[in-house]
Amino acid sequence: MKIKSLMYVLMGTMLVVACTDSNNEEGIVDNGGGDDSPQYVIPAGFDFATSRTVSAKVYSSKLVAVDLYWDSENQERSLLVSGLLVDGEKDLELNVPIHCANIYLKYSDGTDKTASFPINSVTRSGETVAITVPEDAVAVTSEEDDGWFFYHNTGVAMFEDNWPIEPGQDNDLNDVVFEYDLKVTECQAEKWLEAGQGYKEGLKLTLDIRAKGGRYPIKLGVVLGGLDKKYIETVATRILLKEGQGKETELATGEMKAEMPQQQLFGKSQFCKVTVDTEHGSPVIIMDGLSALGDNTNFFQTTKGFINPGQGMLRAEIILGAKVRTSLTEDLDQLKAYRALITDTHNQNFFIVTNTNKEIHMKGYRPSYLYTNYEADSAGEMMEGVPYCNKNGFVWGIKVPVGVKHAYEKVLFDDAYPEFRAWVTSNGSDNKDWYLHPAAEKVVEAW
Repeated sequence: MKIKSLMYVLMGTMLVVACTDSNNEEGIVDNGGGDDSPQYVIPAGFDFATSRTVSAKVYSSKLVAVDLYWDSENQERSLLVSGLLVDGEKDLELNVPIHCANIYLKYSDGTDKTASFPINSVTRSGETVAITVPEDAVAVTSEEDDGWFFYHNTGVAMFEDNWPIEPGQDNDLNDVVFEYDLKVTECQAEKWLEAGQGYKEGLKLTLDIRAKGGRYPIKLGVVLGGLDKKYIETVATRILLKEGQGKETELATGEMKAEMPQQQLFGKSQFCKVTVDTEHGSPVIIMDGLSALGDNTNFFQTTKGFINPGQGMLRAEIILGAKVRTSLTEDLDQLKAYRALITDTHNQNFFIVTNTNKEIHMKGYRPSYLYTNYEADSAGEMMEGVPYCNKNGFVWGIKVPVGVKHAYEKVLFDDAYPEFRAWVTSNGSDNKDWYLHPAAEKVVEAW
Protein backbone atom coordinates (compact mmCIF):
# COMPACT_ATOMS: atom_id res chain seq x y z
CA MET A 1 0.00 0.00 0.00
CA LYS A 2 1.63 3.23 -1.15
CA ILE A 3 1.13 6.10 1.28
CA LYS A 4 1.62 9.57 -0.17
CA SER A 5 2.36 11.31 3.10
CA LEU A 6 3.90 10.29 6.38
CA MET A 7 1.33 10.61 9.04
CA TYR A 8 -0.61 7.75 10.45
CA VAL A 9 -2.68 8.13 13.51
CA LEU A 10 -0.96 7.47 16.77
CA MET A 11 -4.31 7.55 18.54
CA GLY A 12 -2.58 9.03 21.56
CA THR A 13 -3.58 6.96 24.47
CA MET A 14 -5.47 4.23 22.61
CA LEU A 15 -4.61 0.85 21.23
CA VAL A 16 -5.77 0.68 17.62
CA VAL A 17 -5.50 -1.59 14.61
CA ALA A 18 -3.23 -0.37 11.82
CA CYS A 19 -5.09 0.93 8.81
CA THR A 20 -3.72 -1.60 6.31
CA ASP A 21 -5.45 -3.62 3.62
CA SER A 22 -6.00 -7.17 4.83
CA ASN A 23 -4.66 -8.43 1.49
CA ASN A 24 -1.33 -6.63 1.93
CA GLU A 25 1.56 -7.83 4.05
CA GLU A 26 3.00 -4.37 4.54
CA GLY A 27 2.47 -0.68 3.89
CA ILE A 28 5.05 1.44 2.08
CA VAL A 29 5.32 5.00 3.33
CA ASP A 30 6.64 7.97 1.37
CA ASN A 31 7.61 10.69 3.81
CA GLY A 32 6.33 13.44 1.53
CA GLY A 33 9.76 14.84 0.75
CA GLY A 34 9.58 14.41 -3.04
CA ASP A 35 10.33 11.72 -5.63
CA ASP A 36 13.80 11.04 -4.21
CA SER A 37 12.60 10.60 -0.63
CA PRO A 38 13.34 7.19 0.88
CA GLN A 39 10.44 4.88 1.53
CA TYR A 40 9.89 2.63 4.51
CA VAL A 41 7.78 -0.33 5.46
CA ILE A 42 4.95 -0.35 7.98
CA PRO A 43 4.76 -3.81 9.55
CA ALA A 44 1.41 -5.48 9.08
CA GLY A 45 -0.89 -4.99 12.04
CA PHE A 46 1.11 -2.18 13.67
CA ASP A 47 -1.27 -0.39 16.03
CA PHE A 48 0.47 3.03 16.36
CA ALA A 49 -0.41 3.19 20.06
CA THR A 50 1.58 5.65 22.16
CA SER A 51 0.18 4.48 25.48
CA ARG A 52 -0.95 1.31 27.18
CA THR A 53 -3.11 0.27 30.09
CA VAL A 54 -1.51 -1.57 33.01
CA SER A 55 -3.01 -2.91 36.19
CA ALA A 56 -1.47 -1.98 39.51
CA LYS A 57 -1.87 -3.47 42.97
CA VAL A 58 -0.86 -0.99 45.68
CA TYR A 59 -0.20 -2.36 49.17
CA SER A 60 0.42 -0.63 52.48
CA SER A 61 0.59 -2.15 55.96
CA LYS A 62 -0.93 1.04 57.41
CA LEU A 63 -3.23 3.83 56.36
CA VAL A 64 -1.37 6.21 54.04
CA ALA A 65 -2.15 8.62 51.19
CA VAL A 66 0.11 8.37 48.11
CA ASP A 67 0.51 9.70 44.56
CA LEU A 68 1.52 7.79 41.41
CA TYR A 69 3.42 9.25 38.43
CA TRP A 70 4.89 7.95 35.20
CA ASP A 71 8.17 9.84 35.38
CA SER A 72 10.76 10.22 38.11
CA GLU A 73 10.55 13.99 38.29
CA ASN A 74 6.95 13.84 39.51
CA GLN A 75 5.98 16.57 37.08
CA GLU A 76 2.37 17.63 36.98
CA ARG A 77 1.97 16.37 33.44
CA SER A 78 2.92 12.81 34.48
CA LEU A 79 0.53 12.52 37.41
CA LEU A 80 -1.57 9.36 37.21
CA VAL A 81 -3.32 9.22 40.58
CA SER A 82 -3.18 11.65 43.49
CA GLY A 83 -4.41 11.40 47.07
CA LEU A 84 -4.91 7.64 46.92
CA LEU A 85 -5.74 6.24 50.34
CA VAL A 86 -4.23 2.77 50.90
CA ASP A 87 -4.78 0.46 53.87
CA GLY A 88 -4.05 -3.09 52.79
CA GLU A 89 -4.42 -3.71 49.03
CA LYS A 90 -5.97 -1.47 46.40
CA ASP A 91 -6.35 -2.41 42.70
CA LEU A 92 -6.08 0.22 39.97
CA GLU A 93 -6.09 0.49 36.18
CA LEU A 94 -3.56 3.03 34.86
CA ASN A 95 -2.92 4.40 31.39
CA VAL A 96 0.78 5.21 30.84
CA PRO A 97 2.88 6.34 27.85
CA ILE A 98 4.23 3.44 25.84
CA HIS A 99 7.88 4.28 26.61
CA CYS A 100 7.50 4.14 30.39
CA ALA A 101 9.62 1.56 32.20
CA ASN A 102 8.48 2.39 35.74
CA ILE A 103 5.67 3.72 37.86
CA TYR A 104 6.81 6.11 40.56
CA LEU A 105 5.26 6.22 44.02
CA LYS A 106 5.39 9.47 45.95
CA TYR A 107 4.82 9.19 49.70
CA SER A 108 5.82 10.98 52.89
CA ASP A 109 8.00 10.00 55.81
CA GLY A 110 7.84 13.57 57.08
CA THR A 111 9.36 14.75 53.80
CA ASP A 112 8.42 13.76 50.26
CA LYS A 113 10.06 10.58 48.98
CA THR A 114 9.83 8.60 45.74
CA ALA A 115 10.10 4.86 45.05
CA SER A 116 10.06 3.24 41.61
CA PHE A 117 8.40 0.01 40.45
CA PRO A 118 9.18 -1.58 37.05
CA ILE A 119 6.63 -2.22 34.32
CA ASN A 120 7.07 -5.31 32.20
CA SER A 121 8.46 -3.93 28.94
CA VAL A 122 7.29 -6.86 26.83
CA THR A 123 3.74 -7.54 27.98
CA ARG A 124 1.47 -4.75 26.76
CA SER A 125 -1.71 -5.89 28.47
CA GLY A 126 -2.75 -8.20 31.25
CA GLU A 127 0.18 -7.32 33.47
CA THR A 128 0.01 -6.20 37.09
CA VAL A 129 2.55 -3.89 38.68
CA ALA A 130 3.05 -4.67 42.36
CA ILE A 131 3.57 -1.44 44.32
CA THR A 132 4.43 -1.71 48.00
CA VAL A 133 4.47 1.43 50.12
CA PRO A 134 7.72 1.52 52.14
CA GLU A 135 7.50 0.95 55.88
CA ASP A 136 8.83 4.41 56.64
CA ALA A 137 5.71 6.03 55.16
CA VAL A 138 3.86 8.22 57.64
CA ALA A 139 0.29 7.21 58.40
CA VAL A 140 -2.55 9.59 57.54
CA THR A 141 -3.06 12.18 60.25
CA SER A 142 -5.58 14.52 58.64
CA GLU A 143 -9.20 13.60 57.98
CA GLU A 144 -8.98 15.56 54.74
CA ASP A 145 -6.49 13.02 53.41
CA ASP A 146 -9.05 10.26 53.33
CA GLY A 147 -11.81 12.02 51.40
CA TRP A 148 -11.08 11.94 47.68
CA PHE A 149 -8.53 10.80 45.15
CA PHE A 150 -7.98 11.80 41.54
CA TYR A 151 -7.18 10.06 38.24
CA HIS A 152 -5.28 12.23 35.72
CA ASN A 153 -4.64 12.08 31.99
CA THR A 154 -3.08 14.78 29.85
CA GLY A 155 -1.71 15.21 26.35
CA VAL A 156 -1.70 17.09 23.06
CA ALA A 157 -3.99 16.71 20.03
CA MET A 158 -2.82 17.81 16.56
CA PHE A 159 -4.89 18.06 13.37
CA GLU A 160 -4.73 18.76 9.65
CA ASP A 161 -7.75 20.69 8.39
CA ASN A 162 -8.35 19.62 4.77
CA TRP A 163 -10.08 16.26 5.17
CA PRO A 164 -10.82 14.29 3.01
CA ILE A 165 -7.92 15.62 0.86
CA GLU A 166 -4.36 14.60 1.71
CA PRO A 167 -2.21 17.67 2.48
CA GLY A 168 0.97 16.39 0.79
CA GLN A 169 3.89 18.75 1.43
CA ASP A 170 1.85 20.64 4.04
CA ASN A 171 1.53 17.66 6.38
CA ASP A 172 2.80 19.51 9.47
CA LEU A 173 -0.08 18.56 11.78
CA ASN A 174 -0.36 22.06 13.22
CA ASP A 175 -3.59 23.36 11.68
CA VAL A 176 -5.06 23.01 15.16
CA VAL A 177 -3.00 22.08 18.22
CA PHE A 178 -4.54 21.94 21.67
CA GLU A 179 -3.58 20.57 25.04
CA TYR A 180 -6.08 18.57 27.07
CA ASP A 181 -6.22 17.53 30.70
CA LEU A 182 -8.77 15.27 32.37
CA LYS A 183 -9.13 14.86 36.10
CA VAL A 184 -11.65 12.37 37.48
CA THR A 185 -12.57 12.63 41.15
CA GLU A 186 -13.59 9.61 43.20
CA CYS A 187 -14.84 9.43 46.75
CA GLN A 188 -13.00 6.90 48.93
CA ALA A 189 -14.68 7.48 52.29
CA GLU A 190 -18.21 6.32 53.11
CA LYS A 191 -18.71 9.23 55.51
CA TRP A 192 -18.64 11.82 52.72
CA LEU A 193 -21.26 9.98 50.73
CA GLU A 194 -23.45 9.61 53.79
CA ALA A 195 -23.09 13.35 54.37
CA GLY A 196 -24.53 14.02 50.91
CA GLN A 197 -21.23 15.03 49.33
CA GLY A 198 -21.27 12.37 46.62
CA TYR A 199 -21.87 14.97 43.91
CA LYS A 200 -18.19 15.83 44.11
CA GLU A 201 -17.42 12.74 42.06
CA GLY A 202 -17.06 13.78 38.46
CA LEU A 203 -14.80 15.16 35.74
CA LYS A 204 -12.79 18.33 35.28
CA LEU A 205 -11.72 18.82 31.66
CA THR A 206 -9.53 21.61 30.31
CA LEU A 207 -8.83 22.38 26.65
CA ASP A 208 -6.07 24.90 25.83
CA ILE A 209 -5.67 26.27 22.30
CA ARG A 210 -1.93 26.22 21.67
CA ALA A 211 -1.68 26.91 17.94
CA LYS A 212 -3.66 27.33 14.72
CA GLY A 213 -1.78 26.86 11.46
CA GLY A 214 -4.71 26.52 9.04
CA ARG A 215 -7.29 28.72 7.38
CA TYR A 216 -10.30 26.47 7.78
CA PRO A 217 -10.73 25.50 11.45
CA ILE A 218 -13.35 27.36 13.47
CA LYS A 219 -13.98 25.04 16.44
CA LEU A 220 -12.52 22.18 18.45
CA GLY A 221 -14.37 19.63 20.52
CA VAL A 222 -14.57 16.29 22.23
CA VAL A 223 -17.20 13.60 22.64
CA LEU A 224 -16.93 11.91 26.05
CA GLY A 225 -17.74 8.36 25.08
CA GLY A 226 -19.52 6.06 27.49
CA LEU A 227 -20.65 8.84 29.83
CA ASP A 228 -24.42 8.71 29.66
CA LYS A 229 -26.33 11.88 30.51
CA LYS A 230 -28.03 10.04 33.36
CA TYR A 231 -24.71 10.18 35.23
CA ILE A 232 -24.47 13.99 35.03
CA GLU A 233 -26.13 16.09 37.70
CA THR A 234 -24.37 19.45 37.34
CA VAL A 235 -22.39 21.28 34.65
CA ALA A 236 -20.12 24.28 35.17
CA THR A 237 -18.29 25.96 32.29
CA ARG A 238 -15.60 28.65 32.21
CA ILE A 239 -13.47 30.42 29.62
CA LEU A 240 -10.06 31.51 30.88
CA LEU A 241 -6.82 33.04 29.71
CA LYS A 242 -4.09 30.67 30.90
CA GLU A 243 -1.09 32.95 31.26
CA GLY A 244 1.50 30.77 32.95
CA GLN A 245 2.11 28.25 35.69
CA GLY A 246 -0.82 28.61 38.06
CA LYS A 247 -1.84 31.98 36.61
CA GLU A 248 -5.14 32.46 34.83
CA THR A 249 -7.78 35.12 34.22
CA GLU A 250 -11.47 34.29 34.06
CA LEU A 251 -13.13 35.66 30.91
CA ALA A 252 -16.60 34.08 31.06
CA THR A 253 -18.59 31.60 33.12
CA GLY A 254 -21.84 29.68 32.86
CA GLU A 255 -23.46 26.29 33.16
CA MET A 256 -24.24 24.62 29.81
CA LYS A 257 -22.69 27.56 27.96
CA ALA A 258 -20.06 30.23 28.59
CA GLU A 259 -19.63 33.07 26.11
CA MET A 260 -16.82 35.59 26.24
CA PRO A 261 -17.62 39.15 25.18
CA GLN A 262 -15.62 40.34 22.17
CA GLN A 263 -12.32 41.73 23.45
CA GLN A 264 -8.68 42.33 22.58
CA LEU A 265 -6.52 39.23 23.00
CA PHE A 266 -3.31 38.25 21.21
CA GLY A 267 -3.28 41.55 19.32
CA LYS A 268 -6.77 41.45 17.82
CA SER A 269 -10.44 41.26 18.71
CA GLN A 270 -11.22 37.75 19.93
CA PHE A 271 -14.45 35.79 20.39
CA CYS A 272 -14.92 32.51 22.26
CA LYS A 273 -17.90 30.36 23.24
CA VAL A 274 -17.96 26.97 24.96
CA THR A 275 -21.05 24.75 24.92
CA VAL A 276 -21.80 21.47 26.66
CA ASP A 277 -24.51 19.26 25.14
CA THR A 278 -25.66 16.44 27.39
CA GLU A 279 -29.01 15.76 25.73
CA HIS A 280 -27.92 13.23 23.11
CA GLY A 281 -26.20 10.39 24.94
CA SER A 282 -22.48 11.01 25.47
CA PRO A 283 -21.67 14.69 26.15
CA VAL A 284 -20.45 16.78 23.22
CA ILE A 285 -18.25 19.73 24.21
CA ILE A 286 -17.40 22.40 21.63
CA MET A 287 -15.07 25.37 21.91
CA ASP A 288 -15.84 27.98 19.24
CA GLY A 289 -13.26 30.72 18.76
CA LEU A 290 -10.55 29.55 16.38
CA SER A 291 -11.53 31.86 13.51
CA ALA A 292 -10.11 35.04 15.02
CA LEU A 293 -6.80 33.52 16.12
CA GLY A 294 -3.88 34.79 14.03
CA ASP A 295 -4.30 35.44 10.32
CA ASN A 296 -4.25 33.50 7.05
CA THR A 297 -0.60 34.32 6.29
CA ASN A 298 1.44 33.88 9.44
CA PHE A 299 -1.22 31.97 11.37
CA PHE A 300 -1.11 31.62 15.17
CA GLN A 301 2.01 30.33 16.95
CA THR A 302 3.22 28.21 14.01
CA THR A 303 5.33 30.40 11.68
CA LYS A 304 9.00 31.15 12.32
CA GLY A 305 9.49 34.81 13.14
CA PHE A 306 5.89 35.13 14.34
CA ILE A 307 6.03 33.11 17.56
CA ASN A 308 5.28 34.86 20.85
CA PRO A 309 7.06 32.80 23.57
CA GLY A 310 5.14 32.57 26.81
CA GLN A 311 1.94 33.92 25.29
CA GLY A 312 -1.23 32.84 27.08
CA MET A 313 -3.67 30.29 25.75
CA LEU A 314 -7.45 30.39 25.62
CA ARG A 315 -8.74 27.69 27.95
CA ALA A 316 -12.12 26.00 28.21
CA GLU A 317 -12.81 24.44 31.60
CA ILE A 318 -15.75 22.08 32.01
CA ILE A 319 -16.72 20.43 35.30
CA LEU A 320 -19.28 17.63 35.24
CA GLY A 321 -20.68 16.63 38.62
CA ALA A 322 -21.99 13.11 39.09
CA LYS A 323 -25.32 12.27 40.66
CA VAL A 324 -25.23 11.70 44.40
CA ARG A 325 -24.39 8.22 45.58
CA THR A 326 -25.06 7.18 49.16
CA SER A 327 -22.72 4.17 49.33
CA LEU A 328 -19.33 3.20 47.97
CA THR A 329 -20.97 0.08 46.54
CA GLU A 330 -23.98 1.86 44.98
CA ASP A 331 -24.24 3.05 41.36
CA LEU A 332 -20.92 1.53 40.38
CA ASP A 333 -21.79 1.88 36.69
CA GLN A 334 -21.72 5.64 37.16
CA LEU A 335 -18.37 5.45 38.92
CA LYS A 336 -16.91 3.21 36.22
CA ALA A 337 -18.15 5.49 33.44
CA TYR A 338 -16.26 8.47 34.84
CA ARG A 339 -13.15 6.43 35.60
CA ALA A 340 -13.11 4.97 32.07
CA LEU A 341 -12.70 8.43 30.57
CA ILE A 342 -9.09 8.12 31.70
CA THR A 343 -8.35 4.43 32.03
CA ASP A 344 -9.94 3.60 28.64
CA THR A 345 -8.94 6.45 26.38
CA HIS A 346 -11.04 5.13 23.50
CA ASN A 347 -13.62 7.34 25.21
CA GLN A 348 -11.71 10.54 24.37
CA ASN A 349 -13.03 11.45 20.92
CA PHE A 350 -11.33 14.75 20.03
CA PHE A 351 -12.12 16.60 16.81
CA ILE A 352 -12.08 19.93 14.97
CA VAL A 353 -14.75 21.66 12.86
CA THR A 354 -14.00 23.57 9.65
CA ASN A 355 -15.65 26.61 8.09
CA THR A 356 -17.70 24.27 5.90
CA ASN A 357 -18.96 22.48 9.04
CA LYS A 358 -16.95 19.31 8.42
CA GLU A 359 -15.92 17.46 11.56
CA ILE A 360 -12.41 15.98 11.44
CA HIS A 361 -11.74 13.21 13.95
CA MET A 362 -8.91 10.79 14.59
CA LYS A 363 -8.69 7.34 13.06
CA GLY A 364 -11.53 5.01 13.91
CA TYR A 365 -13.72 7.61 15.63
CA ARG A 366 -17.16 8.42 14.36
CA PRO A 367 -18.48 11.97 14.00
CA SER A 368 -20.70 13.48 16.65
CA TYR A 369 -24.46 13.52 16.14
CA LEU A 370 -24.09 17.14 15.00
CA TYR A 371 -22.34 16.13 11.78
CA THR A 372 -24.71 14.24 9.50
CA ASN A 373 -22.89 14.66 6.19
CA TYR A 374 -19.90 12.39 6.80
CA GLU A 375 -20.73 9.82 4.11
CA ALA A 376 -21.21 12.44 1.41
CA ASP A 377 -18.20 14.54 2.41
CA SER A 378 -15.86 11.55 2.64
CA ALA A 379 -16.61 10.92 -1.05
CA GLY A 380 -15.98 7.18 -0.76
CA GLU A 381 -12.29 7.79 -0.03
CA MET A 382 -12.17 6.31 3.48
CA MET A 383 -11.10 2.77 4.36
CA GLU A 384 -14.18 0.59 4.71
CA GLY A 385 -15.23 0.39 8.37
CA VAL A 386 -12.48 2.77 9.55
CA PRO A 387 -13.72 6.37 9.82
CA TYR A 388 -11.23 9.16 9.06
CA CYS A 389 -8.65 6.82 7.54
CA ASN A 390 -8.48 6.89 3.76
CA LYS A 391 -7.70 4.07 1.36
CA ASN A 392 -4.03 5.07 1.35
CA GLY A 393 -3.94 4.81 5.14
CA PHE A 394 -3.70 8.56 5.65
CA VAL A 395 -5.28 10.24 8.70
CA TRP A 396 -5.81 13.83 9.77
CA GLY A 397 -5.40 13.76 13.54
CA ILE A 398 -3.09 12.35 16.20
CA LYS A 399 -2.72 12.60 19.95
CA VAL A 400 0.19 11.84 22.23
CA PRO A 401 0.16 11.45 26.01
CA VAL A 402 2.67 14.16 26.91
CA GLY A 403 3.22 17.86 26.26
CA VAL A 404 4.70 17.29 22.79
CA LYS A 405 5.89 20.35 20.87
CA HIS A 406 4.27 21.01 17.51
CA ALA A 407 6.05 21.49 14.19
CA TYR A 408 6.67 24.85 12.57
CA GLU A 409 4.55 25.73 9.57
CA LYS A 410 5.52 23.72 6.44
CA VAL A 411 7.77 21.33 8.40
CA LEU A 412 6.83 17.71 7.73
CA PHE A 413 6.00 15.86 10.89
CA ASP A 414 8.61 13.13 10.46
CA ASP A 415 11.24 15.82 9.91
CA ALA A 416 10.19 17.41 13.19
CA TYR A 417 10.31 13.98 14.91
CA PRO A 418 13.12 12.04 13.20
CA GLU A 419 12.79 8.96 15.43
CA PHE A 420 9.18 8.43 14.44
CA ARG A 421 10.05 6.41 11.33
CA ALA A 422 12.24 3.91 13.21
CA TRP A 423 9.48 3.41 15.75
CA VAL A 424 7.06 2.55 12.95
CA THR A 425 9.40 0.26 11.01
CA SER A 426 10.34 -1.66 14.16
CA ASN A 427 6.68 -2.38 14.84
CA GLY A 428 6.89 -0.23 17.95
CA SER A 429 9.89 -2.01 19.48
CA ASP A 430 12.38 0.83 19.02
CA ASN A 431 12.24 4.50 19.92
CA LYS A 432 9.12 4.23 22.01
CA ASP A 433 9.88 7.69 23.34
CA TRP A 434 10.21 9.26 19.87
CA TYR A 435 7.82 12.06 20.86
CA LEU A 436 10.26 13.23 23.53
CA HIS A 437 13.07 13.81 20.98
CA PRO A 438 12.11 16.40 18.36
CA ALA A 439 14.53 18.19 16.05
CA ALA A 440 14.83 21.35 18.13
CA GLU A 441 15.04 23.77 15.22
CA LYS A 442 11.87 22.32 13.65
CA VAL A 443 9.44 22.54 16.57
CA VAL A 444 7.97 25.55 18.32
CA GLU A 445 9.59 26.43 21.66
CA ALA A 446 6.91 28.73 23.00
CA TRP A 447 6.17 27.47 26.52
